[in-house]
Amino acid sequence: SRAALNFSFAFLRRAWRLGEDIDLCSELLNESLDALKMLPVATLYNQKNISPVWLEVVERSIKFLRQVVTGDITSSRQYCNVPIEDQHTSLNLLLEFAFQKGTLSSILDMVLLLLNLWDNRMHMNDNRSNVDIASAPLMPFIRRFSEIQPTQSVFSGKEENTVNSSSTKVFLELLELPEDEACEIDLKQAAIYIMAHLDRLATPHIPPLSFSKSPSYFTGQRVWGWGWLSWLIGTGPQVCETIAELNIKQLRCSERGILLLTCSGKVYYMYYTSETQCPQVVEVLKDKDVTKIATHTEGKHFMALTKDFEIYSWGNGDGGRLGHGDNSFKDEPTLIQALVGKDVIDIECGATYSAAVSANGSLYTWGRGNYGRLGHGTFEDCAIPTMVAGLSGQHIVKVACGSGDAHTLCITSQGKLYSWGDGDYGKLGRGGSDGSKVPRLIEKLQDVEITNVYCGPHFSIALSKEGTIYSWGKGEGWKLGHATEEHVRVPEPIEALQNKRVIAVSLGTAHVLVLTDKGEVYG
Repeated sequence: SRAALNFSFAFLRRAWRLGEDIDLCSELLNESLDALKMLPVATLYNQKNISPVWLEVVERSIKFLRQVVTGDITSSRQYCNVPIEDQHTSLNLLLEFAFQKGTLSSILDMVLLLLNLWDNRMHMNDNRSNVDIASAPLMPFIRRFSEIQPTQSVFSGKEENTVNSSSTKVFLELLELPEDEACEIDLKQAAIYIMAHLDRLATPHIPPLSFSKSPSYFTGQRVWGWGWLSWLIGTGPQVCETIAELNIKQLRCSERGILLLTCSGKVYYMYYTSETQCPQVVEVLKDKDVTKIATHTEGKHFMALTKDFEIYSWGNGDGGRLGHGDNSFKDEPTLIQALVGKDVIDIECGATYSAAVSANGSLYTWGRGNYGRLGHGTFEDCAIPTMVAGLSGQHIVKVACGSGDAHTLCITSQGKLYSWGDGDYGKLGRGGSDGSKVPRLIEKLQDVEITNVYCGPHFSIALSKEGTIYSWGKGEGWKLGHATEEHVRVPEPIEALQNKRVIAVSLGTAHVLVLTDKGEVYG
């Protein structure tokens, strides 16, 4: 294919230079254009399914065609007098390639090309220039583009009259295009037509304008749920419209239900066993501006952090996990007095204990102390938030809390990772199964800047600044992502995600989900 492509380019250059076989040049270009038009729209969008050789052919063809339409095919040594018809066909081929790629960047690149060609022709002073394009027969492409239908709006509650008021919609309705497909269109006008249709296709994904002060006037979210949820039918991911309408900022799963935080600072709770999607507002917090919530997939207690640095906790109080100095169950959110004035900026819940990080980098833990999970140097429970003395001198920015035989992880402002608690299956990441009652550095990652950490049942996950994901601990059930069920006692990168930039991770009791910077979800 490379040899055939090189021969074709050489033949076209020679024919244009010598003025010979011009009809063959036009026939070759027109047949290529007809072949491209026969392909389904956006055939080149998913490049994973296309041979690298063919992708190279496409890119080299695009480069050659750009040289033809811009006049760069003519050098100081060789002059190519490309017929205007062949320039027009080359331009249509470029537009068709962009159409088949199906990406915003490829279409915008063609818009810029049209504008540059128009501008160069309008300001041309050199009559020796080979750029003759200021208009071209682009009607077939524009009509094909106009036939693409937009997707359904992603914004629940988006008013129909909002769409009707679009200036682009009015422009396209009033636009009268020539019926003759051979009619030449001014390139600047063609660029405007393409931009108008891009806006039309983008409208379902653009938030409508609103003068309402309510942050819940509309939401562009889509919330999916799957698994053991009574209100869902089937096993695959399904849209949870009622939840999406709340405009969710944060969603955390507990043992029996879902804790929700909206963008307006309201907190809701919904049981997995609810027959319908009916989140109930947490009344005590409805007048508070909550910025973060916390619970645990195996936990029965909850925490909420407000804009005023107040920490509220409620639920099961066994082991002192609520931080109120006792083991009492709290039906309603109650202010943790011991953290007042500490300027807490982050909170986390383990299954039976809790943690908080202050603005000055101090880490506080409380609740069940067995296995040394609190990091206080003992196995004793602690009913009052207590600073982890073993981390004095370190500025902590993130903490992750575990479950049953718990372990705890935290990150410093330098990206260093510490672990402590139960060490079974090597989940502390230091090469053995020994536990620790105080925080200890994970040396394997000391040269890697870690930005986030996660504790699962007997396993750990760390995410680096570069988007590399590391896992270690109990390998049963393939949850480490290493294509084996063997236990891993030091952090190892997940090879299957080596070429992906991971930006977020979520852990269940026996599974892991990751989100990449491309919006892809892997499990």
